[in-house]
Amino acid sequence: MKNSTLYCSQKCAAKAYKENKRQEKLLQDKALVKSQLTAPVVMIQAREVLSINEVSLLLGVSRWTVARMIKTKKIKTFSIGTRRLVLREELDKILKYK
Repeated sequence: MKNSTLYCSQKCAAKAYKENKRQEKLLQDKALVKSQLTAPVVMIQAREVLSINEVSLLLGVSRWTVARMIKTKKIKTFSIGTRRLVLREELDKILKYK
């Protein structure tokens, strides 16, 4: 063994190399997942009319919490057919008061 080598044998060097490659792949996968999770939020923020699911995603609460807020008249909604929609302005008002 030389003084300049990092590992005791070729076997140890191979194990370390494989572990480094695994860690690199994990970091890439985490970055990909993070970008996939934030992409829908950015797209939703640009819309003027939002569904209940989109409102819950932006507020960080469940659908049922948003439904309770609608029932107690904290959020004003309107219906088109069977869909219940929320204007972006209403959501901005709620966020100002929080």
